This record gives sequence, structure tokens and C-alpha cells, in this order.
Amino acid sequence: MKKLIALLAGGLLLLLSSLVPAQDVMKYDLKQWTVMAENDVARVLKYAPEKGARTPVHSHPSTVVYVVKGGKVKTTMPDGSAQDREFKTGTAFLRAAETHSDEALDDVEIIFVELKK
Repeated sequence: MKKLIALLAGGLLLLLSSLVPAQDVMKYDLKQWTVMAENDVARVLKYAPEKGARTPVHSHPSTVVYVVKGGKVKTTMPDGSAQDREFKTGTAFLRAAETHSDEALDDVEIIFVELKK
């Protein structure tokens, strides 16, 4: 019975997430997100949450990521799957476009360069 309920809940979450359009993270006006610079090619965001801070479902285009202060962030995808991601100080990487919600498991500071084109 528990498996059936979990399956139904997961299906409902997937259905609802597909009905909700992706949101620009800055529309939530959260203190952990700051626009540092923007033009017609890119937007630079600083993500500096305190442990426990959450961001609702939002989307990022293709992004360059640089970790200023590392730590863990729980990322939940629209299908309900979740994973703890560990970001290591001083690392940089490229990330494909993504829709997710997140919760800071540690205090972190990450710079995102969102590519508009």
C-alpha cells in the first residue's frame, strides 16, 4: 500500500510540475539570490544561502558555475527525484539548462553565469 501511495504521489507531482511554467529564480525575490551583472548575452547571479534556505521550483538556461564557498545543496527535480549535490570550493563547471528546486544543506556561495544565447 505504501508503494502504491508513493507511486501515485510521484505521478501527481510529475503531472503538476508539467503544468507549472518554469520560473526565473529572480521572480521570487529571495535574499539568497542577487543579480551581479546582466546584458543581452549573459546574467551573473550570486547564490549565497544560509543553511536551510529553500528556493521554489525555478529554471536556469545553460550556465557556467563557479563555487566560491563549497558545501551541500539538496536539489529536487520536477519528477520528485532528489539528490544532495556537493559543491567544492574553487571548482568551475558547465551545466545544461535545468529546472529544479533546492535547499541549502550548508552555507554556500556560488556564482552562476546564465547564458542567454
